[in-house]
Amino acid sequence: MRGRLPFPPPGRVLDGAELREVARAVAADEELWTGLLPHSTGDRGYAEVFLDDHLGVWVLEWTSDDHDTGYHDHDHSAGAVHVARGAIRHEHLRLGHRPVGGRVPAGEGFCFDETFIHRMRREPGAGPTVTVHAYSPPLERTGQYGEQDDGLLHRVPTGSEEHLAPKGRQGTPSTARHTPEHDREAVL
Repeated sequence: MRGRLPFPPPGRVLDGAELREVARAVAADEELWTGLLPHSTGDRGYAEVFLDDHLGVWVLEWTSDDHDTGYHDHDHSAGAVHVARGAIRHEHLRLGHRPVGGRVPAGEGFCFDETFIHRMRREPGAGPTVTVHAYSPPLERTGQYGEQDDGLLHRVPTGSEEHLAPKGRQGTPSTARHTPEHDREAVL
């Protein structure tokens, strides 16, 4: 076990709703993560807050409007994100349809299961943004998606240590607003 939480570690795999509470609680306890941030102006900065066999918690700092994860999944991990500062644009990929999503401001978040494919970017003009991410089981791999020259959507498997960034064209951005219904969709 590395790091600490504002509560005793749960000692078991958590579902999306439980992870949403973990991310919210860690975001609220800024002493856990403010000293960990690298304060980079180039790439997104990130740091591990807590890790054990059942739970991994990370803090990410988005300092530029062009910071973009690209569409990705979390392999076999469920997860949750809570925006501690600023705002992100969250988009959920739907095959055969335009993505849905929108702005997620400070104080809000969302959760997802292991089948969820999404993209996060700093909301243009939001200023410095910090998000807390919780995964159970801890994130080991991701799949990154992008449209390649053949016009098809491809999944590129990657290790969790690889910096997420768009892999190929990302399609048309969503224009819909973020709503609580998106959160319910995410944990089906």
